[in-house]
Amino acid sequence: MKRWISVLIILIIVVGLSVGGILGAREFYFKEEDEELKVAEEGDDVEIHYTGLLRDERIYDGWRIFDTSHFDIPRMEDPEFTLTYDHERARGEPFNFTLGGDVIDGWNENVRGMREGETKVFEVPPEKGYGEKSEELIFEVDQKETLPVYEDMDMEMFEEKHGRPGVNMVVEDSFWGWDKIVISAGEERVTLRHDPDIGERYSAYSEEGWTSEVMSIDSSADGGQGIIEVKHHLEKPTLVDAERLVEHDERFAQVPTLRREAGQSPETEGIAMVDGDEIIIDFNDEVNGTTLVFQVEVVGIEKADD
Repeated sequence: MKRWISVLIILIIVVGLSVGGILGAREFYFKEEDEELKVAEEGDDVEIHYTGLLRDERIYDGWRIFDTSHFDIPRMEDPEFTLTYDHERARGEPFNFTLGGDVIDGWNENVRGMREGETKVFEVPPEKGYGEKSEELIFEVDQKETLPVYEDMDMEMFEEKHGRPGVNMVVEDSFWGWDKIVISAGEERVTLRHDPDIGERYSAYSEEGWTSEVMSIDSSADGGQGIIEVKHHLEKPTLVDAERLVEHDERFAQVPTLRREAGQSPETEGIAMVDGDEIIIDFNDEVNGTTLVFQVEVVGIEKADD
């Protein structure tokens, strides 16, 4: 009996050594194979496929895709996209860049050390991504606004917009959308009276999501200039365009310049939100001032010294 036990122990040891040898050889083989894969290093030309997500608390409840190199995003059905994604760009081909070059720091830091075929998910804070928001691109509008009943307009400008003026001629205000009536026309100037309907809501600042209700009209107030009181109603964060707002408020004419100075895209769209008794219009890109999440797959690496 002892003899059989001794034989069994020897067999177990032999089998164990054999299995260990096989596993050791397998580990060595794959280790060798892994070491043959190129690793992304400074100066290498790297091709990646990527998907970028953000959670913009101004307008989104959850994570949304703001950019991707994929034509169809793998393993994702019916993805939700941000405003940025709607901007036209070529998709379907890998993105190519030089590691350590002109891309955001978060990419350089996280792609460095990745191997060909490797996929990685990582976060990029604002300081490693597209930077913080610019306070100069955030504007305030009171929820209650007043404007004069009467308007003087240069004759040349009037004719360019409406043609030759005549007394009692009715034209539409190009910003507010309500009627204006010509009450006098001289050689150089035209005087008009704004004629909105009290209680009516007009879509001036935005075509949807933002209405402006006419609360009262006093034609004799403010030394005869008259006062129209308007109350803004913003039910949800709403997209606005600076180009549309310039006609009413010259402050918004500086938006494109401010965006370029802040290193942001030249778009003129912003997000309007209610904040207490004011409406805040933020013209910062949605990628600024927020943590981004990227899923990156290294498709290929061309070594700098090849």
